[in-house]
Parts: sequence; structure tokens; C-alpha cells
Amino acid sequence: MRVAKITTLLAIVLITLVPFLLVVMTSLKTKVDSVALPPKWFFSPTLENYIEQLANEEFFRAALNSLIIASATTLAATIIAVFAGYALARYRFRGQGVFAYSFLLIRAVPPIAFVIPYFMIWRDLDWRDTYQAMIVMYLTLALPLMVWMMRSFFVEIPVEIEEAAQVDGCTKLQAMRHVLIPNVMPGIVAAAGLSFILVWNEFMYALFNTGTETQTLPVQIYQSLGYFETNWAKWSSAAVVAVIPAVIFVGLTQRFIVRGLSMGAVKG
Repeated sequence: MRVAKITTLLAIVLITLVPFLLVVMTSLKTKVDSVALPPKWFFSPTLENYIEQLANEEFFRAALNSLIIASATTLAATIIAVFAGYALARYRFRGQGVFAYSFLLIRAVPPIAFVIPYFMIWRDLDWRDTYQAMIVMYLTLALPLMVWMMRSFFVEIPVEIEEAAQVDGCTKLQAMRHVLIPNVMPGIVAAAGLSFILVWNEFMYALFNTGTETQTLPVQIYQSLGYFETNWAKWSSAAVVAVIPAVIFVGLTQRFIVRGLSMGAVKG
């Protein structure tokens, strides 16, 4: 039974990694080798495609824009979600259920439905092609999931722990800062990680609401596609570079993310 489980897991991992490994392999080929039929499995690797991408000012600027927007959105969403999740977990008020589930309704609406309204709002506010417009827009994507995650994490913390801190002289804010937040820190990191990856990879909003100043990496890669040329090696190197920040973020916070996603999964 143990061998069967390990074999199944290895098969799943292999199936999951094969597409990415093929992209990495293609990124190390020359333009001619990348379109060869049948595919070349043995070739001389080259870093020419990566050097070309990193030397491309537009590509570098788009990567920097994505990093700024994703980081700022994640930071703002995390702060808001922590307080909103705490409020939903600890306070009782009329219409609480409706208010809480309204966050999920935002996630249920297709993102394309908000593209034109956002475009009109940024036009009227003169926020077109600005960082603040992108950050506010992406908050509507990140907050629903983060608020519900934070609510579930705070619900798992017994209220008696918070009350004991208040008996010892802490205010609600101090009890939250010194007692609750350290206990749910893995959950906060997990929620922040999911938010960062979501915003980093987002394409629809960025395609219609960014310009030369705020163009993100997914849009830049899309617009670099040619109609009369197929350079799979160059596009593959761009895809690999685009994945690196998310991989680094997840790698550095892996133990927090795993623990955070499993919080509340086991009772006892």
C-alpha cells in the first residue's frame, strides 16, 4: 500500500512538472532548435534567450511593474484582511452573514464583467495607467479570498486566550498584536502568498487597464508575440523568468504556507 501511494504521488508530481520542464528545456534552445520537427531532445544549451530578455528594457520595466503592483496589493490586502477577518470572527451584528458572503459574490462574478466599469472609473478620476488604479483594482480580486481565510484562522483561536490577555492589561488591539497575530502568522503568510501569486499572474484587468507606465509582465509577454514569427525559445525564457519571483516567494515561505493552509484541518 505504501509503495502504491508513493508511486501515485510521484506520477502526479511528474505529470505536473513535465510541462514546466519542457518550457525550461525550450528556453535553453536556439530559435532553430526550438521549432525543429521532430523535437530535439539532445542539443547544446544556450543562455542567449535569457540574456536577450534581461537586456530588454521593456521586459525589465514590465517585471518591475508587476513586482511593485503585486507587492503593494498583497501588503494592503493583508492588512485589511487581518482586521476584517478578525471582525467577522469575533463580532456579532445584524446582517453579518450577508455581509460575509458578499465577499464571495465578488469572486463569483467573471472578471471580464468589471473591465469596462473600472476603465470608466479610472478615466473619470484621471487614474488611467497609474499604480494606485491597479492596486485598488486588484484588491477586489485578492480581498475576498484573504478575508475568508483570515476569518477561519481567527475562529480557530479560542476567545479565552484573547480574554486572558485583556485581563492581564492588554487592550483589544494589543491582544490582537501580541497574542492573536503570532498564532495565526502561518495563515497570514499563506493568504499573502496566494494573493501575491494571483496578482502576479493576472492578465485580464492588466490587458485593458495598463499603459506604457504600468504594463505588467503577462501583458508584455503577450504583446511580444509576433504574427509572422514563432520564437518559442524566446517566449519560453520569458515564461521561466516570469515564474521565478513566485517560486522564490513560495520557497522562502513554504513552511508557513503549508502550516497555514492546514490550520483548522485537524481537531482534537
